[in-house]
Amino acid sequence: MRPKQQKAAASPGPIRYGSPIEVGDELSLDAEAMKGLAFREVNVKEAFTLVDATGAWFRASLKSAEGERGMAVAYERMKHSPESPASLTLVCAVLSRQRMIFVVQKATELGVSRIVPVLTAHSVQPKDLEHEKPWAWPGQAIKGVRQCRRGIVPEVLAAQPLAHALTAPWWKSADARFVLDDRVEGSADPFADARPSGSYALAVGPEGGWSDKELAALTAAGALPLVLGSRVLRAETAVLAGLSVLQHRLGDLHS
Repeated sequence: MRPKQQKAAASPGPIRYGSPIEVGDELSLDAEAMKGLAFREVNVKEAFTLVDATGAWFRASLKSAEGERGMAVAYERMKHSPESPASLTLVCAVLSRQRMIFVVQKATELGVSRIVPVLTAHSVQPKDLEHEKPWAWPGQAIKGVRQCRRGIVPEVLAAQPLAHALTAPWWKSADARFVLDDRVEGSADPFADARPSGSYALAVGPEGGWSDKELAALTAAGALPLVLGSRVLRAETAVLAGLSVLQHRLGDLHS
């Protein structure tokens, strides 16, 4: 049996409306908006998030859909943007027992812009990747977006070797890069030179951790160590904790 292919993961961006919106307005949706709704798997009578010409975000209900045209009704103006001011890329070693499904959903809810599954010495190996259902990961991002009312679906890349990720433009151009590493001692603030609303990458290893070679490669590629206390966390817990710390310090996760 031929392995299933991972679904195309490129997001079409937010659903945009070309005029200012007021609550109660009936909205005539063009082909581009309908394409965005189809990507998000939004059906008639279901809700979605869109942004108007002034940059204000709204919730609307899809009333009809006929080919490249549709009608919706705006029913709520959102108090704040549903998108973090920080652009976060999660680089996560592929976890076993289909835990990447959980990771993709929750990372999406925590506001990441991109998710990059990587293959490492202690991660799921390429020959076993099929068991982790990688073709389903982009769909989990869509589910996460609909759950938390985000306007943008994060990009979910295909699983790749860590070495490839460390040479990618989004890694090299990030304002700062971090790696979770519980072997580092010291109290230096890894966010000392970071600014809110920038572009950042967080690398999280598998259970079993990064190999010495991988950690050296991450460090050479500019990753700063980030320590999450003295407790040993499961890999999926470390993902959520690490992203929460970054969003609190650099994004929109505030009290």
